[in-house]
Amino acid sequence: MASRAKVMPAPAKTEGMVKVTNGVYAYIGGGGRTNFGLITTSGRPVVIDNDIRVRKPFLAGMRRITRQDAGLVLNTHHNFDHTADNAYYTKRGAISFGVDIIREEMEREYASGNWVKQMDGRGPSVKHLIGKLPIAPPMVTFDEQIDIRYGGRLFQMIYIDHSHTKGDSVIWMPEEGVLFAGDLLTYRTHPVNRLGDFLNWIPALALLKKFPVKYIVPGHGPLPPRGGGVIEEVKTFLNRLKSRTGAALQKHGTPAKAAKAVRMPEYAKWFRAQNVPNNALKMARDLRKKR
Repeated sequence: MASRAKVMPAPAKTEGMVKVTNGVYAYIGGGGRTNFGLITTSGRPVVIDNDIRVRKPFLAGMRRITRQDAGLVLNTHHNFDHTADNAYYTKRGAISFGVDIIREEMEREYASGNWVKQMDGRGPSVKHLIGKLPIAPPMVTFDEQIDIRYGGRLFQMIYIDHSHTKGDSVIWMPEEGVLFAGDLLTYRTHPVNRLGDFLNWIPALALLKKFPVKYIVPGHGPLPPRGGGVIEEVKTFLNRLKSRTGAALQKHGTPAKAAKAVRMPEYAKWFRAQNVPNNALKMARDLRKKR
């Protein structure tokens, strides 16, 4: 029963640039906001994901580590809060990479006029950017996997599935044992799923467990403990959400009514607990769609 489940502890209130391992850093957004990556190399540094609204604090943290401009920008998926500052880096000579679906989704949202507007009221203000910020999709795209050898390091960008978005990929650094998971994993932070598919997301986590990880950098939330325990934690959360939503859907009949009945009290201390109703509604719609 949900009421008897162990209450999960609150996440650490970490914010700013944090060292993961030698030359590998994560910028933690704090409060469940977006995380980014910074990796030093024998050449220029590599940036993983970005957001124009967080440029100033991210660069401040970056400049304490290196004075060089980024040489590569790697995008885990297309969302505004992971790609909106691509142009800043590419104008300074960086080459950006991402799965081909990222380009398609960015172009779709820009053509619809929703690229910036969808972020209004979600995090730092974007009102001054509406109608003024073009997209800068990845310059180099791939369909399943691309291996990038750069500055003495190996970055493997691997497409996973239509889970959080249509184009979710991870960035695996096999020599360091570091996995940048994008929004496939959030640590003690409720996920967002407007464009994804929860019923793909759950089995996608089994793919992540195949990586012999030492460190995982999630898309949101603080850094988890060393190892892959966060994967099982997220899987448990999603399976509980699925089970409770399925029962509510059977009882109440419609996704809207079912979502109102779903409770996740043991996760009340996680960041973004207000997302439970929306996640339950999306889960109910995904379950109904799969019938």
